[in-house]
Amino acid sequence: MSNNNRENEAAGTAEPGLSRYLRKPDARFWLELLSPPPVAGAAAAVRRRRVTRFALGVATVVALLYAVPALFLVPESFWPGIVVNGLAAASYGVGMWMASLGQPNSPRVILILTLVLHNGLLLWLVGNQVLIVVFAPLIALLGRALIPEHRRLGRTGCYVMSLVLILAALGPWFPGVLDFSRIPPGLTAFTRWTNPVVALLAAVALLATFDKEVLRSEADLIQERERSDRLLHAVLPHSIAAELRQQQGMIARRHPEVSVLFADIVGFTPWAAERDPEEVIELLERIFSRFDDEVQRLGAEKIKTIGDAYMAVSGAPEPRADHAEVIARLARGFLDALQQIREETGLDLDVRVGIHTGPVIAGVIGSTRFSYDVWGDTVNTASRMESSGEAGRIQITAATREALDENFVCHPRGEVEVKGKGLLSTWWLED
Repeated sequence: MSNNNRENEAAGTAEPGLSRYLRKPDARFWLELLSPPPVAGAAAAVRRRRVTRFALGVATVVALLYAVPALFLVPESFWPGIVVNGLAAASYGVGMWMASLGQPNSPRVILILTLVLHNGLLLWLVGNQVLIVVFAPLIALLGRALIPEHRRLGRTGCYVMSLVLILAALGPWFPGVLDFSRIPPGLTAFTRWTNPVVALLAAVALLATFDKEVLRSEADLIQERERSDRLLHAVLPHSIAAELRQQQGMIARRHPEVSVLFADIVGFTPWAAERDPEEVIELLERIFSRFDDEVQRLGAEKIKTIGDAYMAVSGAPEPRADHAEVIARLARGFLDALQQIREETGLDLDVRVGIHTGPVIAGVIGSTRFSYDVWGDTVNTASRMESSGEAGRIQITAATREALDENFVCHPRGEVEVKGKGLLSTWWLED
């Protein structure tokens, strides 16, 4: 160990944890904080409408809280203030009513304009004798929370009006026109102490509601993400789905050896020609659901269905040494599944299966309605093994036979004419 390392360890032992507080500032944090926010979507608009409606309700309650008691305690001395609070409560109520009708912008405009006029008139009437100014910062807070980012003029107007009211309360311009000498001193003192508390509670309630709406949006987003993930995993392999989240564009991988299976339902086409579409789809769903269960049980990968044909692969996208054994067991499972369905329905149906082993290219291409697929001569040969096979049997190539172990019984069929390939030696995979 070097001397510097020993000195560092000794310093860490003498003053544990001190280095945590002496590290360089996190520049990335400040850059992200100062960067412009992302463009707001529909969730932000819904959140603003909900918070606007809540703020209108709080403002209505607060205005009535000041108007109604004053009506009974000091009606002769404070009637202008009673009128201002009453009219403000009515205006806030109109805003709530419009919000209940689903109006997107009018309730927000009514709230902010009424709040500015409400504070301004009360400040003109009473000056700063009962600390009306504590409600002025709420204008800036509401402007920031309720006005969209792109409407900068509206936000700036809220900030300016809030600052103007604060400066006006601190200066000599609004001494107040009401005579407080006729108001009980205890009531004046009580109001002076109550206003900051009410303003603080209103701000906390507004922030709590905003936080609740953000959490609601996040919960909806997480739920939507989970649903999208489930859908993505239903149509793509897990590893491919994970890769698609990290990048966009083509995904292609070369796999030196996989086993490809094609299966076709024999007798299905003439049966389907005489049935209603709903009945045809119901039977296909029943058959392919059994096939899907077998694919999932054995760890193979379903590629696609085309009409009454089914395609699967083993060894891609995740390589595995026993790909041929997996596909062979899958083919047997398909035969057993069709046998069960034939016994359950009494329909004269069977399955014809073909398998080939070799290299493929697998991946996802395109930008819309993409799906995981495999390409190459191996796929074409596997398809020819199915089309040239027989009902209720599994035809495999020499490459697949060589990849299987002694636990699988194969009988030679002989040479078969394969389109584009000429004569190929094939085998029957027995149960």
